[in-house]
Amino acid sequence: MSLFLYEAVDARGRSLSGEVEADSERAARRLLKGRRLVPRRIRPAPAAQPAVPGGRRHLSGEDTMTFLQQLAALFGAGVPLADALGSIAEGMESGRARRSVMAMRQHVLEGGSLAQALRRQGLDEVVCNMVAAGEETGQLEAVANRLADLLEHRQRLRQELLSATLYPAIIMGFGMLVLMFLLAYVVPQIMTVFDRAGSALPRVTVWVIAASSLFRHYGLHMLGLLVLAGIGYRLAMRMPEFRRRRDAALLHLPGAGNLLAKIETSRFAHTLGMLLSGGVPILPAVQIALESLRLAPVREAVTGAGEALREGGSLAGSLRQSRAIPSLAVQMIQVGEQSGRLGEMLLRVAGNYEQEASRHLKRTVTLLEPLLILLMALMVGALAMAILLPIVQMNDLIR
Repeated sequence: MSLFLYEAVDARGRSLSGEVEADSERAARRLLKGRRLVPRRIRPAPAAQPAVPGGRRHLSGEDTMTFLQQLAALFGAGVPLADALGSIAEGMESGRARRSVMAMRQHVLEGGSLAQALRRQGLDEVVCNMVAAGEETGQLEAVANRLADLLEHRQRLRQELLSATLYPAIIMGFGMLVLMFLLAYVVPQIMTVFDRAGSALPRVTVWVIAASSLFRHYGLHMLGLLVLAGIGYRLAMRMPEFRRRRDAALLHLPGAGNLLAKIETSRFAHTLGMLLSGGVPILPAVQIALESLRLAPVREAVTGAGEALREGGSLAGSLRQSRAIPSLAVQMIQVGEQSGRLGEMLLRVAGNYEQEASRHLKRTVTLLEPLLILLMALMVGALAMAILLPIVQMNDLIR
């Protein structure tokens, strides 16, 4: 079947538009007439084009997770692959996602594999390789369930990171806006009264006046410098050497470096464990899991581990030489290699570090909230003191 876009008129004369799945345009017209619609225009829906590397994907992370969950459920019920894809496409709310799934279905009907269809739509390489392994071993249902769990894990970790950084960022942003408003508009108007009085001003008031004058005269220049610094930072991060130094500095930050190392280790262990559990050989699994890493020192450690495995070495032995991977994780990986249960042990490592990272983030947010509120109170209090102290002095002079 193919997907058609239609424009029709109902029994009340209202214009309607939508999508309908049929074998041909004539069959689509018959289907619309059966719904008591008079078709005015019917045309084939544009097929979802293969996504270019680095371009926008046709399925978002949430759509991909929903797709895999429904695919596993339909496969478990014994529904054939082409029919399952058609049912999933009908339930997709986004038109873009619906056309993408229909393109997968068309590719499967033409004799292609599901993994190839997913790769044509720009899905994550981890997803494509695990689906390919599931098709080869006949365990596509189990693989789809594991992939849905993997994507749910990633989404949950991303949401926790976002929640941990969003609230402090909002507080700081709002506080800076209030401070800039006071320096740019409120302070200059009040200080004109003090200038007319001609009395000596307190030191804190002099500092606030100087900051206000600096902001009013050079505020745009400062903003321009910040924009140029941001652009320069983005350009510098495209250079591997600068990016490696930045990542190494992040890993050496007190407190935050340990948290970042655990998050990266959790991401790598979860991806590699899922791939090994799905039947992917260890060498290609390590190369695929490498794509999920963000910090350069951790990527270098995993790259060296892949080379060591290719030469007959062990994964734990190579990772132990790098300080980017926590020693406890390396020990658990070694136990998994010795017992022949590396995939299971990697998933356990990922679960442990995910829980530790979650607890660390919650403690950090709990500490940051009162500290940021205290900082905002000190800033506003300093401005209030700078304004109130000269007023008190003027009252004393009048008395």
